[in-house]
Amino acid sequence: MGQAVNPPEPDPDLDEAVTGRLIEIVHSFVTTHVSWKPLCTGAVITGEDRMRLYFRSPERDRTYGVDVLISHTGPGLLGALASPAYLANEHLHQPSDDPHCDVIVDCTTY
Repeated sequence: MGQAVNPPEPDPDLDEAVTGRLIEIVHSFVTTHVSWKPLCTGAVITGEDRMRLYFRSPERDRTYGVDVLISHTGPGLLGALASPAYLANEHLHQPSDDPHCDVIVDCTTY
C-alpha cells in the first residue's frame, strides 16, 4: 500500500486575499444596467484561482460562461467582458456542458 497523503493546510491569508479579489471582480459588474451591455448574472469558483462569470446577452438569447483566473483579472479583461462585441465573437466560443450557460469563453490566458 502507498503512503497516506495529507492535504495541505489551508492558508487563511491566501483565502482572504482570493475572497477579496472575487468581491472586487463581481462588484465591478454591479452597476446600473444599460440595455446594450451584457448583464452579469452570477459567478462560481471552479478551482484554485479560477472562476466562471455568467453573462446574459442583451442582443442574443444566450448566456455566456466566461472562465477567468482570479489573480489575473484586471481592468482590461473586465472592460472587454462588459463589451457586447467581445462576448459575441464566435471564434472564442466553446461548447458548454454547464447547465447554466450556452457557450464557454475561456479567458484564462487573457
